[in-house]
Amino acid sequence: MTVHNQDEYLDRFYSLADVFSSATGLAAVVVDIHGNALSSCHHFNSFCSLMRANEQYRPGCLQCEKYCAYEGLKESKPKILSCHAGLSLFSMPLIREGSLLGFIICGQVRAKYQEYKTIVIQDESLWAQNAEINEAWRQVAIMDNNHLVASANLLNFIVNNITLTESKYPSTLESHSGEAPFSYSELSRHERKLAAALRYIDENLYGELTLESVAAQVCLSANYFSRFFKKQQGVNFKTWVNQKKMHRASELLRDPGHSIESIARKLQYAQTSYFCRVFRAVHQRSPQSFRYEQLSQ
Repeated sequence: MTVHNQDEYLDRFYSLADVFSSATGLAAVVVDIHGNALSSCHHFNSFCSLMRANEQYRPGCLQCEKYCAYEGLKESKPKILSCHAGLSLFSMPLIREGSLLGFIICGQVRAKYQEYKTIVIQDESLWAQNAEINEAWRQVAIMDNNHLVASANLLNFIVNNITLTESKYPSTLESHSGEAPFSYSELSRHERKLAAALRYIDENLYGELTLESVAAQVCLSANYFSRFFKKQQGVNFKTWVNQKKMHRASELLRDPGHSIESIARKLQYAQTSYFCRVFRAVHQRSPQSFRYEQLSQ
């Protein structure tokens, strides 16, 4: 990829940072892989501006941003952190054709509930001794945690869809076959999301697993997740979940302490008769026959 093409790709994120910041009330900036700002710093509060203007405290702020940026590469969905001064922030990596070009970093608000991992740096509390900076910190906006999470998920969704338009079919998200055109970089990224979704399904078989709820867990739209899931797994989402639940049911049936009715309820099937039909479709025998065979061995 040429430098010119990289610049064109990043240009759209400069505008996105401005619009996203205005819509959510969060500060936003696009940085390169070294943490250097590429775009204007949109809606920075007075506290952060003072910190960056001070040669003593600026390195700590940049260290926090760089840490946050690379944490964003490790997770399948945005991870909200708390900087050394107690302000919340999160990042989204900007990847094109398998190359990491930079990050969007957002935040600079005080979360209503302090529940996020704090980035620890050396001499982190020295700024509190500066009366002007300390007063500016007290004026930083407080944001509800649900608003923060929703904002992070929204940015994730927007960036993912911008990435999709960089595929082989830039004018549309649909190919002639009706399937979304997946580039190598998109597959590698969304395969990580798929792995996270599969783990979530395995860990929540006793809960209500809907396409919409699982897609939301990995920050993808339900329609896109549905197509991608079937393309990768070979079966649709509902069939996969039923297969997983029936495998768990076969394990529970080996314990005579569990009645068939209780197993059906445990796996969120409202009607035992429907549970039995699904079990027969997967195992080619009824739950009663399966239990008898297992206990007879």
